[in-house]
Parts: sequence; C-alpha cells; structure tokens
Amino acid sequence: MTAVGYSRHGDPFVLEMSSKFPRPVPRDDQVLLEVYATSVNPVDYKFRRHWMPNFLLPKPKIPGADVAGVVVGVGSNVTKFRKGDRCAALLPLLGSQWGSSAEFVAVRETHMTLIPDSISFVKAAALPLVALTAVQSFDHLTMETTKGKKILIQAGAGGVGTFAIQYAKNVLEMDVATTASPSNFKLVTALGADRVIDYHTEDFSELITDYDVVLDPMSWTYEHLTLNQGKNVLKNNGGHYLNILSSELVNGKEKTVGFTTLFNIVKHSIMNVFSPGSLAKYSLICVRPDGDGLARVFDLVDQGKISSVIDPQIFDLEELSDAHMYLERHYATGKVVVRVKQTQT
Repeated sequence: MTAVGYSRHGDPFVLEMSSKFPRPVPRDDQVLLEVYATSVNPVDYKFRRHWMPNFLLPKPKIPGADVAGVVVGVGSNVTKFRKGDRCAALLPLLGSQWGSSAEFVAVRETHMTLIPDSISFVKAAALPLVALTAVQSFDHLTMETTKGKKILIQAGAGGVGTFAIQYAKNVLEMDVATTASPSNFKLVTALGADRVIDYHTEDFSELITDYDVVLDPMSWTYEHLTLNQGKNVLKNNGGHYLNILSSELVNGKEKTVGFTTLFNIVKHSIMNVFSPGSLAKYSLICVRPDGDGLARVFDLVDQGKISSVIDPQIFDLEELSDAHMYLERHYATGKVVVRVKQTQT
C-alpha cells in the first residue's frame, strides 16, 4: 500500500512517501479500514522531531492517530462492524508503527464508531483526538454541577480548544473564558467563549480570578502561571486544574514540564488529603482511544451541539510534510486535515 512514514527523527522532510509499505492484516479483534481522511495533531510532529526508543515508537513509523474511512475487512471476532460501514477512530499514540497516513489501517473494534450520514469523512477525521482529549479531561471533574461554573480554556483557537469551548458551553453549560490572538477572537466568540483574552498583550493570571476550572493543553507555557504566579486564577476550595500532557521545543530540544508536573500532582494530592480544599484539584490527562466515547461525540455533532472546526487549508497525502510544517509553525486555526482518498462524502 501507499503510505507516508519516517525511519529517523527530524524535520518534516524526514517524511517519505512509498508504495512499498505492507498492507496491514487485521487481527481477530480488528477491522481493516480504507482510509479516506486523517489529520495532523501536535503530537505527530512532536514524536517525529523528538527521538524515542523503538519499543515506544517502532520504525519505520507511519504517523497519524485520527482516521476516517470505510471498512473493507473484519476480524473473526468483530461483531459491531461490517464491510462498507463508514467509521472513525483514534489510534493508539504509542507502541505501534501503524498510523493513519496510509491507504489502509487496522483498528481495534473497541476503538471505532460509525460516522453518522450528516458528517463527512473530512469532518470526522478532525474530531477523534481533540474531542476525546477534551471529553476525557472534563470527565475528571467531580463537582455536583457544571452549570454556571467558570472555566478558562487555554489556546482556544487550537484543535482541543475549539472543541472544548463548544463542549463546555453547549453541553456543560459553563461560563467560558479563553486565550487567543486577536485574529481568532471572532472564531472563539462564535464557538461560545464569553470572555477572550489576548495572549499577546494581556496576562491571564492578572485578569482571571477564582475560576472553577482551568483546561490547559499548553502546560509547558502555562502551568507555572496558573499554579504559582497566578495565585488567584483557580479557587483553592473546589477549583480543578486539568493539565493535558504536552511539550514544547526549547533551544532545539523537546521539553516537558516533567518534574514540575510530578511535584504539583503529589503536592496537590497530599495537601487535599490532609487539608481538604487547601489547594485546587490537579489532574493530568493522557488521551486514550475509546469507540463508545467517540460515538457520543458524533451524536453531539449530529445534533448540531458541536461543530468540527477545520483549517481552510486541506492537504493531500503526498503533501504530509507541508501539513506538518503548517501546523508546526502555528499557521493553523482548528484542525489540519489530510485527504487520503478523494470523495464527496
């Protein structure tokens, strides 16, 4: 089959297209999908540029975790899907060389869901990782009701942010503040943001006070501001910091908050055991594939409560290097989608 992959880490030009990749053979609990569309997430270019051992990221690696396509084969134990079904899934981020930047991919039945007729392959491919990241983050909240609670969503115009704003507003009925650049104010406001902070000229830690929740997909940039410098950003009693595991390129090296995050998790957990409410709750989120969870997301999209926010620039599979570069240079608003098979649906 034709796919795009890399055998060494580096810049976007390590990605190479080849028609000699083996076509995957589904196991008994897997479905073989013909890929119609995929998308690029920050995790894709971060894994590509940062060395990782083969047991975590086997190579040659085909990148891509979001997939939308049509079932062309099923394993002997598969009961929920059949040939011809339109399906989408989130693939595991680690432990496999098989990604969705390919003509075909094998997917576990439990990671998949059907795509409603109202949702195109392009729109479906934009949803799995960002939607499940947001929903699984919100699942950590333990407050009796979210209605009327105040939430700050960092990076509102990004993939996770554009979904999280809609979910927080339309499903959880929260009061939403977000950070964005002025060029994206109109977008995030239309998605449901009640307050928008210009991260170029304004310091959210000086403007936001006593919020109930912070959803942070940019933890390298914001964790220290939220928990240390911005003492009053979160309520101590009842506040909740949702830290989506992330990294940033610093001086040519991929950096995570690492020790700081571990320290904060332990500190907040211990303090809240011995002195409940003395510090905000702290959750670290690592997204996982979940077909049932994705089905609930597609139901919300089908009902019109959530929309799939896609950057106008859509790439073809042979342009995957350009797509990585486009996202990596922060040109994108919403999700960057890659067409694998030309279709009208």
